[in-house]
Amino acid sequence: MKIKTKVLLTQPIHEKAMQLLSDNVEEVLLAPDCEISTLAGLLDEKVEGVIVRYNVFNRELIEKAPNLKVIARHGIGVELIDLKAATEYGVMVVNTLDAATVSVAEHVVLMALMLSKKILTADTAIRQGNYAIKDKYQPDDVEGKTLGLVGLGRIGQEVARRCRGLDMQVKAYDPYLKAERAESIGVSMVSTLEELLRTADIVSLHTPLTEDTRHMIGEQQLNQMKPGAFLINCSRGAVVDEAALIKALECKRIAGAGLDVFEQEPPAKDNPLFSMENVVVSPHSSSLTQNGKVKMAMGAAEQLLQVLRGEVPAHIVNKEVLKQLR
Repeated sequence: MKIKTKVLLTQPIHEKAMQLLSDNVEEVLLAPDCEISTLAGLLDEKVEGVIVRYNVFNRELIEKAPNLKVIARHGIGVELIDLKAATEYGVMVVNTLDAATVSVAEHVVLMALMLSKKILTADTAIRQGNYAIKDKYQPDDVEGKTLGLVGLGRIGQEVARRCRGLDMQVKAYDPYLKAERAESIGVSMVSTLEELLRTADIVSLHTPLTEDTRHMIGEQQLNQMKPGAFLINCSRGAVVDEAALIKALECKRIAGAGLDVFEQEPPAKDNPLFSMENVVVSPHSSSLTQNGKVKMAMGAAEQLLQVLRGEVPAHIVNKEVLKQLR
């Protein structure tokens, strides 16, 4: 029997999850766009569940749905959701914490290899008829190199496992993780970010965007890195001071960067990063593999249904709301 309620999707999700919702909920509504004004007009007292992807879901929208029980994030980061307002109104916020782990981890390893092997340089040259570049462009191996992970959560740990398989040394800076856990997967913990930056050949960022992590990699930190080191960011764009990164790349303070995220998204077409052959970029898509999209969509839909049935889902972001519900 279908749940007699209404669920709003702010953006399309994978058809498997759409079917799951349609099979279990009386009314499933897909918004024509995710503008705040549009969503405000679709939210009412019938809506008890919402699935969001890349859009803002603020206090104004939460207040438009007085019977809202759950906001399910199709992904991990919840910085676009007003957690304070959701908690005040007893609305559970859930995310798909595990869904994108493998997809993002593989993307990080891919970027590390592309930067080390200078694939873009070789690709561009040979397309221009410069076959002789093979003796000049000096690619390198990652074997024996040191990977420095800023954050050793789920994704960081998966990156570490894969890079250990490539015979890399792996270090991590994570003040919230016990050294024993790191050691169990062959990772050495360092006590400061500076130590990690000074000793790593490849630095990969795996931290959420908070007031503490905004611009945690700026001019000072980039100056602490090895001149031949690469920076990879598949977390959130604002974790890096993009202007400082551009400057460091232009003056060859570091060797290159792999970026899936940017301070401004979508980035400006004339962003200087796009003209640099030592920069590999992708459009905030590291989690959007076919496999990843199914996992995120199904994870969001399944947890939303759990809440509507009165069950406790696996990945609650604002756990304090449970006290209110009890």
